[in-house]
Amino acid sequence: MLNNREIAGLIWVSAFLLWALSKKSVREGSVGVVRTFLKPQILLPVAAMLVWVGLELWVGLRLAVWSPALAKGTILWTLGSAAVLLFNCARLDSDGDDLHFLRRTILATVGVVAFVEFFVNLYVMSLPGELVFQVVVAIPSLMVAVAGQKPEYRPAKVLCEWVLAAIGLAVIAYSARQIYLGWCQLDARELVLDFALPVWLTAGLVPFLYLFSIYVAYDAVFRRISRGNAGRWSAWRSRLALLSVLHFRAGAVRQLAGYWHFTGKLGEAQTFSAARGVVGDFLDTLSRKEQAKTDEEERLRRYSGSQELDDEGRRLDRREFAETIDALLWLATCQMGWHQRNGGRYRRDLLRVLGDDFTRHGLPRESGITLHVAQDGQSWYAWRRTVTGWCFAIGATGPPPDQWRYDGPEPPTGFPGEDPSWGDGPFAEEVSRNWS
Repeated sequence: MLNNREIAGLIWVSAFLLWALSKKSVREGSVGVVRTFLKPQILLPVAAMLVWVGLELWVGLRLAVWSPALAKGTILWTLGSAAVLLFNCARLDSDGDDLHFLRRTILATVGVVAFVEFFVNLYVMSLPGELVFQVVVAIPSLMVAVAGQKPEYRPAKVLCEWVLAAIGLAVIAYSARQIYLGWCQLDARELVLDFALPVWLTAGLVPFLYLFSIYVAYDAVFRRISRGNAGRWSAWRSRLALLSVLHFRAGAVRQLAGYWHFTGKLGEAQTFSAARGVVGDFLDTLSRKEQAKTDEEERLRRYSGSQELDDEGRRLDRREFAETIDALLWLATCQMGWHQRNGGRYRRDLLRVLGDDFTRHGLPRESGITLHVAQDGQSWYAWRRTVTGWCFAIGATGPPPDQWRYDGPEPPTGFPGEDPSWGDGPFAEEVSRNWS
């Protein structure tokens, strides 16, 4: 039976859905969502997961750790946690580590957050109180989500996080008081089974998620092979060769999907042995890539804090060099695109538009990039100081593809072409040695 907190949540969700469905555009879009969900690519994995969960429940019933009294918790876990895990598992990218993902999945079900969530849900307020409480929690939560997208709203985000923390402590205190007052009425065995339910259900789902991630990875490569010029028999031969070499290495399979060269050669292989050879060459490439990464990490550790230069005059301590260069080049690409699409002017607030978020380039959340754009919008430059103290800068003094690069102990103090630190022209080697 649903408690007041769950009923209140259902009421608010229903109210939101009714409001949304009153909009014609939403009704039309929802039809497409339903059709997408009913596609075999989505429906079959969901059905397979439900069958797997059914097997878990059968085992749990035989071991006396599950009973029909736990049906509500089981349904909520299936619709919530299990569905999210399935979706996230399907979205693992080429760098996704299955073992790390599955380990994090299990730890999350037995962590402090899971215990606190279970603890505060032991006692709930009256239905009117829960309705008001959920609105009070939803407003600052939404503000945190929105403010987190814009650096200038950071103070509002911090304030809302403090408000949510205070609300959380109040709820914990309320639950603790209620548990103390009603301790004699609690059923210890029932509490243990309730708390353990999502733990063993999630742990039991891990093998399915692992097998599903392998299926998704191979499916992506198989589709790419089929889109090539290979015939049906050649495609099947390539698939079997792939399976015979990579087995259950889902991470390697996902990376193969991003190498058009190898998937193309795989589809063109004339014999089973040749197809296996292509996969072997791919593994050698991955091995060299990993070794190069390891060597680079070791070099960064070895020369950390060093002021030495190599034979070409480049610094040996190159910490954050690659990440900074990558971020600045992306910023330059965005400026060029903005200039071409919007009246031949570079954008002054481009960092704000991008959310100053260069985490995917390897920089911290607060990137440290500084952007300057001329009043007429015809020239610009941006710079960043790395953890080594060395500065990198990029800019332009005219329309694309004009681009100037600089690196040195201090940042430029003016625009390219005006400040002599940029050198005599774009890509001046004497002031940009560390860009390569």
